[in-house]
Amino acid sequence: MNRALLKSEPPARGVRFMVGRDAGGRWIVSDCEGRVGGLFADRAAAVHFAMFESDHLPGAVCCVPDTVTLSLGPDFENRMMSPVMKIAGRA
Repeated sequence: MNRALLKSEPPARGVRFMVGRDAGGRWIVSDCEGRVGGLFADRAAAVHFAMFESDHLPGAVCCVPDTVTLSLGPDFENRMMSPVMKIAGRA
């Protein structure tokens, strides 16, 4: 492999985001530090968000197998059910 190419690639910093489904079957992105995450309409949207947020760093996004259930945590799930929250694009 060309040395110039190797020098220009940013070093992998490990997995930052995990993409998978929660117990309800919804697609989610979960930040390993618990700072960023969300629910998505489909897998493609979830992966797109995770890749964008990680600046497309190699190895920063991990898609977990279907046998693994992800969670955004109790703080997010309690806020998620709040009746005063609005959905983007809806009046």
